[in-house]
Amino acid sequence: MHQFKDEWLLRSLVGVDRVTAAAVDKLRKEAKPYISGALIQAGLIKPEAVAQAVQKTYGVSYHDPDSAEIDKLAVGLVPEKLCRRHRLMPMRISGESLHVAMVNPIDQTALSDVEATSGRHPVPFYLLDERVEALINEFYKPDALVFALLDKMVGDAPVEVIGGKRDSDSDDVAVTAPVIRLVNGIIAKAVELKASDIHIEHEESVSVVRLRIDGALKNYMTIPRAIAAKPVVSRIKIMADLDVALHMRPQDGRAQLRVGNQEIGLRVSILPTNFGEKVVMRILDQRSAEVPFEKLGLSPELAARMDAILKMTQGIFLVTGPTGSGKTTTLYSMINKIKSEDTNIVTVEDPIEYKLAGINQVQVNEKQGLTFAGVLRSVLRQDPDVILLGEIRDRETADIAFQAALTGHLVFSTLHTNDTLSTITRLSDMGIEPFKLAPGLIAITAQRLVRRLCPACSTPGDPSKIEGAVLDLFRELGIAPANREPAGCPQCDAGYKGRVSIVEFLEVSQVLKNLISVSAVEEQLREAALSKGLMRTMATDALWHVSQGHTSVEEVMPHLNLGRRKERDIPQVAAPAVQAAPAAPAAQAAPQPAPAATHLKRRRVLVVDDDKGVRLILRLTLEKAGFEVKEAEDGVKAMEAVADVAPDAVILDLQMPNLDGQGVIRAMRESLKLWRPLILILTAFAGENTQPETLRLGADDFISKPPQPHIVLAHLNASAVD
Repeated sequence: MHQFKDEWLLRSLVGVDRVTAAAVDKLRKEAKPYISGALIQAGLIKPEAVAQAVQKTYGVSYHDPDSAEIDKLAVGLVPEKLCRRHRLMPMRISGESLHVAMVNPIDQTALSDVEATSGRHPVPFYLLDERVEALINEFYKPDALVFALLDKMVGDAPVEVIGGKRDSDSDDVAVTAPVIRLVNGIIAKAVELKASDIHIEHEESVSVVRLRIDGALKNYMTIPRAIAAKPVVSRIKIMADLDVALHMRPQDGRAQLRVGNQEIGLRVSILPTNFGEKVVMRILDQRSAEVPFEKLGLSPELAARMDAILKMTQGIFLVTGPTGSGKTTTLYSMINKIKSEDTNIVTVEDPIEYKLAGINQVQVNEKQGLTFAGVLRSVLRQDPDVILLGEIRDRETADIAFQAALTGHLVFSTLHTNDTLSTITRLSDMGIEPFKLAPGLIAITAQRLVRRLCPACSTPGDPSKIEGAVLDLFRELGIAPANREPAGCPQCDAGYKGRVSIVEFLEVSQVLKNLISVSAVEEQLREAALSKGLMRTMATDALWHVSQGHTSVEEVMPHLNLGRRKERDIPQVAAPAVQAAPAAPAAQAAPQPAPAATHLKRRRVLVVDDDKGVRLILRLTLEKAGFEVKEAEDGVKAMEAVADVAPDAVILDLQMPNLDGQGVIRAMRESLKLWRPLILILTAFAGENTQPETLRLGADDFISKPPQPHIVLAHLNASAVD
């Protein structure tokens, strides 16, 4: 049997003239949705009679409000979705109560939902379905809600789309003039507040607009989801020339706008979520590409070192860091600095974020087969002097970039890594061979952005309040402790205005090239870089900015790594006599063994190899583990060193000038009858007869080249005696 949506009403209509069982059965057969509306349309009863019957039976009054009686504040308390599901319309607020017109005023579920949503006790009134539907459509229609939102927005700079699809070309009926004004207002406000990104995220009942200002996301406004998830997103898609009808796939696009007198770009990303399509718009300000190198805010020491690198004519300079750390601005500043009439500069980017005058810029397009690697190959045939590669993403691109760096080109690029030394590990993991990696790299930077103190209101702080570990770091780095604190004023946001970059810089000199060529691990590279003054750590740069009053201690604390730092970031000229071996970095597959214990008698090691890089890596490893290390570059000098220092162990290359490894072993075993040091043979090749013959002469074991430090230490530890 067909059930009416207001079946509950039949009880109150019992005994009403002309409302008979036969009439009701006839309406059931016609499958009418509401018995009230069906009886009224059939002329069997008047609306007033229905209202009287309901009030008499259930004690609920009938009320049909006109538009002027509806309180918009009351409407805002109950979402449209709930109104349509329960067929109700909020009318006005009365103290702690909310008057609600309902098709079914005795529906306890609906009343509970209204109370939970609005936070007020609902007072039900009866109203016919057609009137409830009309009121919902009138007060929850998009334009009415949008105009209410526009009334709350402060500032409305004119926004004009440059190029792309015109508003009149849109076939999406949801995009109306008020929606266009709303989107323009959001963008104009974001530009006014110097936001870098605009996020539009959807929840169950509302959508939230958030702005990223100085690196932090902040809620700007809420919009009913019915408005944001459809009309607002459609408007943004039209601006970025995206497919309005496509809702289940991610989309990326671009738009060029004029906001007031300022021209900006938008990089638009659309991502489907469970409550609608999330939108992120990156604001691209052309002025970011025109920042002079001198205005980057670098310390004088760092600026001088980077300036020296920029004068080189070949090699690869990598700028690393996470998304949004200012890599592009840094790269463009460096490119603008070296730009000249006699220099051919070509960039390969995806996408081209800023237009650079006097520079050839190429857009990568994966869909059309224009990959980074493919475009880069073509660029090399364009006789470039300088190449800017937007990002190294894969082995093929990295291989071509290093090939270009080795053949007379200065290459700039970016990579997503945490610090400078992990960049070398990442490139090795990509498959770049050490013989390309070592000579190709000239410098690496890793940078982060921190909030800059507002110059108008920052106040001097008490240096004695700085955490003890930070004060110790100030002293160890030789930087005068200083402390300024944010105050807050109308010109800033809680005491901060703008951002400044803190930079880790690594110069890849010949010492590091030698280590890279023998696949040294990160800790060995770090120790060599710090001891030779080739690295300026991020902690050093961060505390320098604090000492200059550019930012606060609180802002740089996450970048000081106080929990992991210990002595590793402090330059050391000589290693202590006995200290623990470095822990293996996360990227290393093989764990570091325990260092040589202090009770071992074998403490003096002679390293014999004609390769300076091999000798250096072994020296750093062994001295770190507490050994005394001597070196010799050929067989003849090895014999002199043996006679001079009487080593406990000899690590000996097999192929050497003057006297090879087998000759050294033979001479040692013949001349030293009573004393027998440990002899480890270091070789990259051992033929079928080489190993047996070398062992017969008196060698103890073989170590493959390039030497792995943990294997060398394992051999020495295993052979030690009390």
